[in-house]
Amino acid sequence: MNQITSTDNQLIKKVTSLHEKKYREESGLFIIEGYKSVCEALKSKLKIQNIFVSEDIDKDLSLFPDELLFAVPEKIMKKISTTTTPTEVLAVAHQPKFALKDFFKDKNPLIVLLENIKDPGNLGTIIRTAKACSVSGIILAGDCVDIYNTKTVRASSGSAWRVPTVKIADEKMIKSAINKEKTCTFYATSVKKNNTVSFFKADFKKPSVIMFGSEADGLSDALLSQADKIITIPMNNEVESLNLSISTGVILYEAVRQREC
Repeated sequence: MNQITSTDNQLIKKVTSLHEKKYREESGLFIIEGYKSVCEALKSKLKIQNIFVSEDIDKDLSLFPDELLFAVPEKIMKKISTTTTPTEVLAVAHQPKFALKDFFKDKNPLIVLLENIKDPGNLGTIIRTAKACSVSGIILAGDCVDIYNTKTVRASSGSAWRVPTVKIADEKMIKSAINKEKTCTFYATSVKKNNTVSFFKADFKKPSVIMFGSEADGLSDALLSQADKIITIPMNNEVESLNLSISTGVILYEAVRQREC
């Protein structure tokens, strides 16, 4: 195992720079924090560049390749960590690259589209739920938070690199791009009651794309115009809407229920 003792070490400076989106994009790297998450990354064959562990760590490191390991004192772990209480294990990994065609390895794809999602915790939770529901892929449209934001990665609990995720800049071309691969039914979600149907009446057994907008603004007209059906979640009249990650989970598990019947 290697050892680093100075916060001025160039490798430590490079790791710290990954706290910022700009350097994550330039380098194609991102940070994974936590013993369990790093173990999951290794098990899933994610390409890991380095692993940093606290000098006094008392955990099984047999899964960690020795040539990637660096033991560091608490002051360095505090510098490279993004949490208030530094983790005992932190890894730097290569961002996996996905394409739209990766969504269609499933014969009956279930795809989630997210537009203008700004909260990293929400995005990470949605990714985690998507993995639990065997979603085929996630499309990020508009101005979405970086999937490799450290808060997103933490909230995904090891699923950020397990669900194929792509960004599509031209929202007007999303439906045609997907339907070139396989014809899907596009469902737009809305909190409005006019011209919508309950999501219980949707047929998610067929190839489906379920679109979710931000809690503040909902879906853009560009995406609403591509919807085959607009669905809503029935709720008490005194409740305006649900948290985005909750709404996504509710609808995805209805899709799971239908597909398992």
